[in-house]
Amino acid sequence: MFRAVCGKSLRFLVVFPLIAIVLASTPAMAGGDIIELLPDTAILLDQSTGSGNGGNATSTSSSVGIFSPAAFVDYKRIGGEPTVALDRYPFAPGTFGCPITSAGPCAARDIVYVSAPQGFVAPRYSNFFKSDDLGQTFRVPQHIPATSKVITGGQGGGDSHHVVGQLSHKVYFIDLALDTITMNVSSDLGESWTTDPFGAGLGFLDDRQWVEADELINTPTGGNIYVSAINLLDAAFPTLIASRSTHGAAAGSFATDSTCNPATFATGSGGGVPGPDATPTPCPDPSDAYLWVAGPVVADKAGTASRPASHAVYIPFMRRVSTLGQGLDTSDWQVYIAKSTDGGASWTRQLVYDFGRADAKPDNIFPQLAIDRGGNLYYTWSQATGDPLGEQDVYYTYSTNGGTSWVPPIDLTGEKNDSAIFPWMVAGDPGKVDIVYYKSNNGENSNVAPPTTVWNVYFGQSMNALNPGPNFKSVQVSAEPNHLGLICTGGLGCDEDRDLLDFFTVDVDHLGAAHIVYSDDHQARNSDTRDKLTRQIAGNSIFKDQSITLQSSWPIRDHAVTDRAGDVFDGAGFPKGSCAGMDLLGAQSSRSGDLLTVTLTLNSAPSAAKAVACATAGATGGLWGAEFWAASSEGGADGGNTFYLAYRDNPPDGAPRVEAGVVDNLNVSSTTLEFDPTDVGTPATPTGTCTAIAAPSPCTLAVTVRLSDLGISSGNGLYGLTGLTTYFFGSANKPPLLRLELGNSELADATAPIHYRGSGTP
Repeated sequence: MFRAVCGKSLRFLVVFPLIAIVLASTPAMAGGDIIELLPDTAILLDQSTGSGNGGNATSTSSSVGIFSPAAFVDYKRIGGEPTVALDRYPFAPGTFGCPITSAGPCAARDIVYVSAPQGFVAPRYSNFFKSDDLGQTFRVPQHIPATSKVITGGQGGGDSHHVVGQLSHKVYFIDLALDTITMNVSSDLGESWTTDPFGAGLGFLDDRQWVEADELINTPTGGNIYVSAINLLDAAFPTLIASRSTHGAAAGSFATDSTCNPATFATGSGGGVPGPDATPTPCPDPSDAYLWVAGPVVADKAGTASRPASHAVYIPFMRRVSTLGQGLDTSDWQVYIAKSTDGGASWTRQLVYDFGRADAKPDNIFPQLAIDRGGNLYYTWSQATGDPLGEQDVYYTYSTNGGTSWVPPIDLTGEKNDSAIFPWMVAGDPGKVDIVYYKSNNGENSNVAPPTTVWNVYFGQSMNALNPGPNFKSVQVSAEPNHLGLICTGGLGCDEDRDLLDFFTVDVDHLGAAHIVYSDDHQARNSDTRDKLTRQIAGNSIFKDQSITLQSSWPIRDHAVTDRAGDVFDGAGFPKGSCAGMDLLGAQSSRSGDLLTVTLTLNSAPSAAKAVACATAGATGGLWGAEFWAASSEGGADGGNTFYLAYRDNPPDGAPRVEAGVVDNLNVSSTTLEFDPTDVGTPATPTGTCTAIAAPSPCTLAVTVRLSDLGISSGNGLYGLTGLTTYFFGSANKPPLLRLELGNSELADATAPIHYRGSGTP
């Protein structure tokens, strides 16, 4: 994890901003404004006046939807296989600020929650993030500084998943400690937690747990919460288990409410050979030597006035039927669902598709199932066809009768020379479905792909998915590649590159707008995986009678971004309102040839003293600047890195200065990445009105860097450029030859990101 750092001369220039930021509420689009998309993608690059140098959005990408520039889910924390879930549900009168006198429910707030495993390294936890501004920015709620572990959260770090309750607005966030599944529950919109570790001492040894909440069944006692996993205590005959709480995940209720428990794990099996699929069993698939992998548990909970929800529960899984001595390539692969119609008390199994011993290999990690409001099922996976290590395609099938029968698998990426993996679906009204997947620029199998293979994130949408044809339109939604080279899809069996881990996800808000969270390790160190989120701001909704019209109000205009006031949090994730010097009200970037200038608008002039006063105990100063990704000679073999430029006022590091570098140092707890100045050179000072002796409030702070000093040529784009105000704890110094930084930073405020597409001009 450590490396030697070679010194390099880096010159910093300080100039006055080319254009001042005008503080205002988010502007409405005026007639004649130009909408510019990033070429060959559906990503909003800029919206500007007719005098700008953009072009009209005539790309066919916009016919499917336009997506925001991807936000860093965390500006510095490492991620992988992220889960996104939205609170898209209306609020009842008298709850969460909805007036008790309200004539009806208050509008949904579309709060975005993201989680990702951190690993089994102490203190053993998974990351949890929140956005309450429609996915423009994210923060870590109440947490232990430096680690991001939620203050009252339980043990875990192995895997994470979460879901939102549609009545209570509780967040059910499960973490994996291998022999224990930890259920963390938040009753205050993801800010604080109670914890119930269940499974310890009950014969659990499991991998990849999933959670689902159906609060519309057993409502008086809190609803049904389901947790599924594969129990590996008997490695020869593993069991697909489903624990449930009929009391809204109350502490201890999974042990008392589950019919699938250690005493019934093997019930219905025949010495490892599955019993009759139609015979009900307490566990979804007990003691099954053929059990290979299982996807998330999902409930039919979103009915309509004409079709009430059935509350049936489903788990997608795969069997690999083979005899001793047979290789993977000769296995009989079978795609299955387990189904419960009695709230998880008993289960049957239904074959979805039997591949036989054909040259098809569908085990590219997790299958996944989505249910639309009509109760129709959509089942997706990735498979290599024609050769076990041949090109991978994304397939799906659907059922209109609760899984009794399915149409033949439909290839969604049938064109040649573009392998596709990790599909994930979300469904809305009948026949309306979104899907996401990673797709490469060649047809090499991801498990053996050469280093030159380029991967990007794709979004597909169908308004007619209940049709036996590939009725999806797809577009690229990543501004820069999220991975180079091979991607191992063998899960824990991988001995090759698994830095992205095993999946990524999509969910929708109350408008039916897609939010896609994905992993990106296209860094100088490709193990420094980060998670990003892009959301649909225009295009078709998967909910009828809904329009997605956020493009005009998205706070990006003329390569500047506005940010709301009063959204500062301290170093432990507690709200601080409009904390002096830390409230970021906007950011603007200007690029002229080799020079990049970032101008921040702050509520008052920044200083170490103000940062210390706003942060939790122990802060020593702060940094004010911006972070972005760019291709660069500093990127090594991967060709890119995450850069920053900032004003630092942190007395342990000397006089205030302007600096720039990469975000790749490890903090003292080795749990996050930190600002790594390439070379501070001669101390410099920022410019702008914040530097005046009697600085106005608000004021501007400008910092400038030569991009070539960071190894970025004029032809390279700058992506995800995000304004930041951060606290610092300790010193940025590091021991010789190590990438371990003695201090640690924490977020105070951030802006939505903007993009430059390259060529040296906006």
